[in-house]
Amino acid sequence: MDDFVPFLTPTADWLDVTYSPDHNPAELLEEFLIAHNFVPLPATVPNQTSYQYIDAASLTACQGVLQISTKHRAYRISASGGVLSTIRKIGAWNQYFTMLSSCPYRITRLDAALDVFEDASAVLAALDLKYPREVSLSRQRSLPTKMLTARRIDGARSGTWYAGHRSRARVTARIYDKTLEVFDRTGIPLLDLITRYEFTFREGVANLNDAYNPASIFYAHCTAVVSPPVDAPVWTPSDVPAWVSEPVEVLPYEALLRRVSSSLDLRSMESLADRVGTEGRAVLLHLICKVYGIDSTGIRFKRAKG
Repeated sequence: MDDFVPFLTPTADWLDVTYSPDHNPAELLEEFLIAHNFVPLPATVPNQTSYQYIDAASLTACQGVLQISTKHRAYRISASGGVLSTIRKIGAWNQYFTMLSSCPYRITRLDAALDVFEDASAVLAALDLKYPREVSLSRQRSLPTKMLTARRIDGARSGTWYAGHRSRARVTARIYDKTLEVFDRTGIPLLDLITRYEFTFREGVANLNDAYNPASIFYAHCTAVVSPPVDAPVWTPSDVPAWVSEPVEVLPYEALLRRVSSSLDLRSMESLADRVGTEGRAVLLHLICKVYGIDSTGIRFKRAKG
């Protein structure tokens, strides 16, 4: 599991981008995934392909999954928070957004989150007292509020406070105890008490600039639950890209080398071959050559029948 790193500024923590089935960045996305060591996972759902980042040095899979869906006459790229964190970490943020912006698009979901070093137990209690039934986020109609409680390991009453939970509203919020969530998910206690403020923006609200740097859209909608800083940027929706990136070009040999070098399946076969004996890896190589109809000198031969 990746170590938890708090979001000290509003940060994209989920991003769904939807395109026309006939006009989408499928080829550019494939090049991006190959260039940055994302490998396909076994298919489990029709019309949906999932990819996960493999760290080439440790051959371990990082958190999160990127999904490509072709359901309902639409082409959708869905990146979880773990995937977005990985893309930032490997320095491919600009390249990713260059690819996303190459075709007309719609942002169908953007989650923007901010972590604050404060006791969520007190924050959630105050929100529940101030907005026991409903709250208005920005200029939209009032949303129903809901509080789900749990006990932290220190005995404090905490949990999650929702605005517009499971509604069709274009902007919803949830504020929760990140310290508690990390402990429940990993069993690792954080040294600090952290409250996470998270807003979800549905279709028709955000654009790729907002996803690239969600500070302005976050602060424009957060005033009911948390005070923005005095120097918070003003939200002015614009589709003019705020990033510059050179296209990624990967030669077929480079792509193949990366896939082989980071293949968890191949590592698993190596482990099994080692159990065969000292000649196990030679046997593995022979079997792979046999499957692809290649002899030991690299000269193709006719594949045997049966």
